[in-house]
This record gives sequence, C-alpha cells and structure tokens, in this order.
Amino acid sequence: MDKDLLKKWSAFNPVIINFGRGVRVDLKRELIGRQGIIVTSPRGKKQLKNDPVLGKIFVNNKQWLWIDDIQSNPEIVTLEKSILKFNNFTPEVVLAFGGGSVIDSAKVIAISMASKIYDIKKLLLDPDATNKRTIPLYAIPTTSGTGSETTPFATVWDHKDHRKYSLAGPAVYPYSAFVDSELTDGLPDLITVSTGLDAINQAAESIWNKNMTTLTEATAGRALKLGLTALHSLIKDPKDNNSRDDMAEASLLAGMAISQTRTSLCHSISYPLTTHFGIPHGLACAFTMPAVLRLNLSADDGRFIRLACLLNDNPKSTQYDLIKKFDALNKELCVSSHIKNFVGNIDQLLDLSIEMQTPGRSDNNLVSVDDSDIRNILKSSWG
Repeated sequence: MDKDLLKKWSAFNPVIINFGRGVRVDLKRELIGRQGIIVTSPRGKKQLKNDPVLGKIFVNNKQWLWIDDIQSNPEIVTLEKSILKFNNFTPEVVLAFGGGSVIDSAKVIAISMASKIYDIKKLLLDPDATNKRTIPLYAIPTTSGTGSETTPFATVWDHKDHRKYSLAGPAVYPYSAFVDSELTDGLPDLITVSTGLDAINQAAESIWNKNMTTLTEATAGRALKLGLTALHSLIKDPKDNNSRDDMAEASLLAGMAISQTRTSLCHSISYPLTTHFGIPHGLACAFTMPAVLRLNLSADDGRFIRLACLLNDNPKSTQYDLIKKFDALNKELCVSSHIKNFVGNIDQLLDLSIEMQTPGRSDNNLVSVDDSDIRNILKSSWG
C-alpha cells in the first residue's frame, strides 16, 4: 500500500455518543413525555421493564408501543410482520434496547416507517430510503460486540434462502447512542464471549483493511488493546465490572472504526457459517482471524508492527508476537472446537467457499483473495 494514502482521508459519524457506567440516566430526561416504539427482544423487554433507571418510563405507558420479539440474526419476514402492525403509526422516536440484532432491526424499522416502504427487500434496493432523514433512533446496547450503535449498517437475514442482506447509508446511523456498561453486567458467558469476539474482530479488520486511515488505526488499536485484555479477564471473572466497562468501550470504538472502513474478509467468510449452520456471529468471525492475519502480513506497511508494539507494550515487538497474540486468543476460547460442534467436517465448509467472497467486504481486505485463498484459510482454521 502507498503510505501516502494514509495522509489523505475523510471521516463522518453523526451519532451523538454518551458513554459511561450509569449514563442512561441522561437518556431518561430525553424520553419523558415523548411517544415512540421500543424495539427489543423478549429478554430485553424483561430487562428494560425491571431497570431501576428506565423502567418506570415505559411500564403501563400507552405512549410507547412495543416490538419485543426480535431474535438473533433478524429474519426479513418476521421484521415485515412487526412493521405492518404499526404501519398507521408514526412515532416521534424509535428506541432500540438490546444487542446488535435488536439495534439493526430498529434501524430497518425506523427507515421503513419513515419511507413507508414495508417490503424490506424493496427497501434494500432503494438508495433514497437510506439517504433521507429518518425517525430519530436512540440505541442502547446491552451487549458489547457489534458497535451497531455507531454504524451506518444494518444486517438482516433470509434464512430460507441462506442469504444475508445489508442496509447501508447515512440515514442508517442512529441519532444518539447511550453506551452504559452497567446494562451488560450479568451477561451469560457464551454471549460475553461471542459478542466480545465480534468487537475484537471488527477492530482487527479495520487494521488489515484497504480503507484504514490514521483515525481508524488509532481507534481500532485502542479497541483491540482494551478488548483483548477485558475478554480474558471476563472469562476468569464474569463479575469484573471494570472489564465490563473496558469491553463496552472496545465495542464502541470498534464500531466507530468500521463505520469508516467497513468490515473485511473474516466477516465475509462468516456469513455462510451463520446462515447454513447457525454459528453465533462472533464465533464465526473469530474462526478465521489468525489465518487471515497471517495472509495479510505479507502486505505489512508498518501497521502490524505498530499494532504488535501497542498490544505488547514493547517497542521491539514483531509480527511473530502479533501472531502469538491472536493464536492464544482462539486457543484460550476453543474457537475451532466450538465451530466443529456446529459443522460435521471440513468439506462442508469448503463447499461454501464460493459464497464467502461478499462484495463490499472481502474486497476490503489488505491482500486481494481468490477462492483458493479462502479454501486455504478454512483448512488452516479448521486445524
């Protein structure tokens, strides 16, 4: 890569970000007296109603309507049914309370209602819908993973046809994000690990990315440093609130980084793993991370050495030290073993290699890849 390219860059992220333990008390002031739609999951609804800060706003409040059946990897057909329930209602705001799937669903719902386009596949093909002003979306993440609260992307799925779709554009950005790590206290171990891996992978993919800038390198580097340490600590002690705080910041910063660079090859490979085998997104992304890192080291323009020095707090660190860091992460979390619990054999993965080059994702990778490269990555990751 031409090093001069890093000296020319632009950035845009309009989300009003509020970060810190307990910060949702400030959201309460903005929502009182307003009407809107709450988008959440069954688990999120229970958490929100019982929340000592926000709960009293919504319990028995007829000004707020609920879409409370959001599941992981939101299905297009299910979202359309939810939207049509309220097609005669125009909310002042949309509130997303949950993880990445909930926030992505809320983005689609807000744009669908604002544009009056209730066919989501039609919405995906309409650039005007994602460029015009939409209903203000307040995003309150309850996991630390996708960083969706700061990105202009939303992912929806057609599980019948094993396809993943993306909605993207300036209007997809939330209006405001309230990232309160207190809401992640008590997350189940599997969700902590899978969402944490997603945040770490997004930060890494912003580094080995053709669209990296000095801004995204700094943001992603801090996200990785925080996230790698915090996730390791949370595996040992899930009640470590300081590490919950750091993981929430890592997720936020990784989201800000990919809002500029987009994700890359690991995400591209992960989509068929999720659609065909139901592998949780973070695990699916982390599966190939060490192998993709090795591939990209051949194009090192200094970024990997800088990252190694940052992560190891050692100015003499090398590419090998960076490889050790990512290998150790996947080994500690038994990522390959988890994948094998979902997939019968390596041939099932290799048969999907042609589906793993997603335009707008795989072509962001620092090194250009073809089908043979992907097959080699899969074999190396399988182990």
